[in-house]
Amino acid sequence: MKTALTTIAGTAFVAAAFALAGTANAAPVDPANASEIVMQLQARGNTVIVNRTGTQPLSECTVTGVREGQTYSRYDSGYPGAQMDPMNQVVSMTVFVDAKC
Repeated sequence: MKTALTTIAGTAFVAAAFALAGTANAAPVDPANASEIVMQLQARGNTVIVNRTGTQPLSECTVTGVREGQTYSRYDSGYPGAQMDPMNQVVSMTVFVDAKC
């Protein structure tokens, strides 16, 4: 019973972390496998920094948190589609993934 409550609480924590990181396009669907989450975040163009506790391979880790890091943007009119109107363009985003192995 205690393990089930811990699992439910951990899943709720990870889901809340993903919701907070939504502005960085950081809402992977499977919170169980840290390796897959890192790959999903990287596929969306994020720079991912993993904070891991334990010595197991990342594929055997579970995510305990996701935090938005620095977002780099530029204010420019020199990219396609801008039509000479200056706009903010996000260049890259950093996401921190906490994993427990």
